[in-house]
Amino acid sequence: MKPDYEVMTRKELKEHLLTHRTDDEAWSFFFEKLSKLDANQGYPPDLSDQEMERIFREKLNQ
Repeated sequence: MKPDYEVMTRKELKEHLLTHRTDDEAWSFFFEKLSKLDANQGYPPDLSDQEMERIFREKLNQ
């Protein structure tokens, strides 16, 4: 019986991949899920510390 990757947490999926390294379907799902998470971040990766702090404070005050 194959696991339901949709309901697995990221940690559970990583653990599954460590024990089932040849599970191509799991790897595909992992990278698809990972790319969706990265695409939805909404902030560029090269923000300065000051800009990150401004954004965090703004979010905390909402």
